[in-house]
Amino acid sequence: MPMPRTNKASLESSRLLRSFAEILPLLPEEESLRDKLREAALHSQNLLHGGDKNYVRSIHVAAKRLASGPRADKLLRLLKKRESWIKGGSLIVPENIRPRLHLVGDALTEDLWLIGRSFWSMPFNKGYGRRLRFVILDEAHDSLMGLIGLQSPPADLSCRDSRFEYPTGEKLQLVNQTMDAYTVGAIPPYAGLLGGKLCAGLISSDSVRQAYWRTYAKAKTQMEGRRIDQPLVGVTTTSAFGRSSQYNRLKYKDRLLAELIGETKGYGLLHLEHLYGEVESFLKRRDISTRGGFGNGPKVRWQNVTRVLHLLGLPNSVLAHGLKRPVYLFSFVEDLAAGMAGGSFGNALPLKEDEFSEYWLERWAVPRANRCPEWSAIDGKSLLQQRIVSESN
Repeated sequence: MPMPRTNKASLESSRLLRSFAEILPLLPEEESLRDKLREAALHSQNLLHGGDKNYVRSIHVAAKRLASGPRADKLLRLLKKRESWIKGGSLIVPENIRPRLHLVGDALTEDLWLIGRSFWSMPFNKGYGRRLRFVILDEAHDSLMGLIGLQSPPADLSCRDSRFEYPTGEKLQLVNQTMDAYTVGAIPPYAGLLGGKLCAGLISSDSVRQAYWRTYAKAKTQMEGRRIDQPLVGVTTTSAFGRSSQYNRLKYKDRLLAELIGETKGYGLLHLEHLYGEVESFLKRRDISTRGGFGNGPKVRWQNVTRVLHLLGLPNSVLAHGLKRPVYLFSFVEDLAAGMAGGSFGNALPLKEDEFSEYWLERWAVPRANRCPEWSAIDGKSLLQQRIVSESN
């Protein structure tokens, strides 16, 4: 997550907050919070600098426990209710797999989304702004394969923004013709057949662009009451655990689908999530609102932590956890750069869902099944149960 830009208003806000802190001396528990925040930042940066991947996963899991996702008992009930949709590898014939995208919108797809999402160690994210969620089902085996979750893009993303030459004052409007993928991947046993490449490739499918059109063609922005621009011209996404085999060399024939365009700057709240309760308590003691909602933007947790850093006299560098995530770009049009410069995006780049699914099957899934026959011993239901239980403890 990139650092917010400094402007006169934010400088004035910082000055006032620091003045407020000087007027109200710190309580012992507030001094303790200051030390904890500083130590958490140093600890994270040191471990990540040493390449400790177990630490990376552990802070994601810890943040997921603290997020407001469904409880473990609810997930286990859903898994039991929909267990026929979670297959073991021994029941899957790779050559017969028939993937199909389904937009989440009924009880079955909602339940399957929640079940599948529990396999991710990343914190639960309900998305914000515009949102599209898909489950990918294997219709030959009546089985859940994977997920795609899209939401409104970040307003500022340095590696994306350095790539385009937006006309003055039009950046946000143009960027909002894209979306950001916050959940992409396959669940077991399909993950063992490189199902992640299927899920990632289907982001570029006509089905996704058509679902966006149907959902938002007549919609208006909440803040400005302006019609949402069409069509959807691209998607960005970040890889949580470094360079991803899911996106690496992801092609449809000669067309590169996911282009590596840079990396994030390594800022965020993952390493501070365990202290967020104390952050809220600090602000409430000072009669400072901690609420989000309309008009406050989707990053209220970031805003609250930043306020507390200012009040405690800590630099924004405390927000640097050091985990720099690769950023990938999916282009859906012939000339994304020209469109982002205020010109024509050109024609849409077609990609039929069935054609990419067949390509994935022949290029990745069947060869993988032949090379690694042990994939068929994977029990998807047991692995999901274990993940749900382990991450609730």
